Order: sequence, then C-alpha cells, then structure tokens
Amino acid sequence: MKSRIFFVLPLLLLTVLAQGCLAALSGAETFVPVPELVVLPAQVERGGPARALLAGLPPEAAAEGEFDGKKVFFFPVEDVLVGLFGADVMIEPGVKTLKVAWTAGEFGGELAVEVPVKDKTYGIRDIKVPQKQVDLSPEDQARAARERKLVEAALALQTPVKLWTGNFIEPVDGPINSSFGRRTRLNGIMNPRPHAGADYLVPEGTEVRAPADGTVALTGDHFFSGQAVYLDHGQGLISMYFHLSRIDVADGRSVKKGDVLGLVGKTGRVTGAHLHYGVYLNGARIDPPAFRQMTTRLVAP
Repeated sequence: MKSRIFFVLPLLLLTVLAQGCLAALSGAETFVPVPELVVLPAQVERGGPARALLAGLPPEAAAEGEFDGKKVFFFPVEDVLVGLFGADVMIEPGVKTLKVAWTAGEFGGELAVEVPVKDKTYGIRDIKVPQKQVDLSPEDQARAARERKLVEAALALQTPVKLWTGNFIEPVDGPINSSFGRRTRLNGIMNPRPHAGADYLVPEGTEVRAPADGTVALTGDHFFSGQAVYLDHGQGLISMYFHLSRIDVADGRSVKKGDVLGLVGKTGRVTGAHLHYGVYLNGARIDPPAFRQMTTRLVAP
C-alpha cells in the first residue's frame, strides 16, 4: 500500500499480514481476502460528494455499492477500489448506510458502513424574470414537459465504463456569483427546489470547456436552460452547461478535457449572461466545485 494512504487504513496491513502468516504456518495455499471499507469524508454534507475506499483486495477484484437508493460504481486507483457517491441537495439529514458487494475470483462478500449526512444552509437568492417565464402558457408548458423527458433520460445514463481520468478542471475562468444549493425567490415566490448548480459570472462569448473526458449525451435549446450541453463521464456521472449562446458539439461526440463545448450566453430563463454548471452523480445533485476538489485527492482526506 502506498505511504500516502497508510493513515486512511492503518489496521488493514496488520490484518492482511497476520492472515498470510497463519496461512503459511498451516500449509494452506488459499489466500482469503479481508477487505476494509472507509468513507471520506467521515460525515457528508447535504449536497456534498464523497468516496468509498475498498482496500485489501487483489488487482482482479470488482465491487459495486448502493447509497440512498442510488448505485455506486467502483474503479481502481493505485491499489484501492474507489466508489464515488453524493448526498443529494434535498436529502433528509441523518445516518444513511452505504452497502458494498465485492468479488475476487471465487471469493466475495458484502460490507456496510454508516454515513452521517449533515444539514447545510446554502442561503437564499432573489431573481426577477418576465412573469410569462413563471406562469407558463399551455404551449410553453407542453414544450417544457417534452424537454424534461429528454433531460431525465440523459441524467439517468449509467454507462458502466469510467470515461475520465485525472482531476476535473473548471469549465470557465471566473467568479461564482450564485452558488450551488441556494433557495430561489422567483418574482417573490419561493421555489421549492434549490439551485442545483453553480453560476459563473463571465462575459457573453466566453469559451466553455469540458472539465473532463466524456461523451455528449444531449444538446438542445430548452425553455428554462436555454442552449444546453450534457456530458456523460461514465458510471452515472453527468455534467451540464446551460444558457449558452452557441453549442460547438453534437450528440454522441466524444470530448476530451479542455475541448470547447460552446460559448457563454444568456439564453433560457436568465437575468443576464452567465454559465450554469451542474453535476449529477447517479441522480444525486452535488456541488460542482466540491466535486472538482475531491477529484484531486481520491484516496486521501
């Protein structure tokens, strides 16, 4: 095990070494894996990302899990299997359970760990838009319903292969003027759903770049989100980019980290030019900047 994860699983090496010595003394030829499951951070905030570390298994091992009714995919990082998951921004705080099933050759088993989910206050924002964008006409309602079905299909993708490597980057270089998770008073009426992305205040025409490798799952000009791009990064990880003035990619196209997806604009229901950037992880809406930071330290706190 590499030195930078010794402190994460301090007892694992002793357990594995002790078992190997006993097997040698008894003349046994079969090594039975004894995996250990750790969640980082130990407590997850509502709307926050987390990762599960499964160590002590041979290289050919595989695992899958479940958290809050959502699937958790695992992939190898160094000598650890890592599973990414998130506490949805509207999850009920409390103690949840992460369940993991693993296999290694003829062996297999199940593990479970309790994950405390803490509440978090994100604040409130006030937005004023034309009233016709709040009280929709029958035609606009029908259009929004059609577009919602397309978006739901894109967000439900669970491509089994992880398409990205390395850390995520920012899609644009600029400040966030409306953060993830804030409640919205729209024309004075509180929206029951929190803001499920981060809004970057950058000039119209700014290039929007893919934060990681992936495949274009959906593009379109939608009533609420304007010109939008959805990227499938594999294993249930979907990112999205709203209110563009131009789209430079097509459905089904593979993109690399840093590729231009389009240009910042002010299409859809907006008050001005900006980029709305969202991240869904197997249906959980999570904070994009927090997710990006986590990708830089997958096997360490």
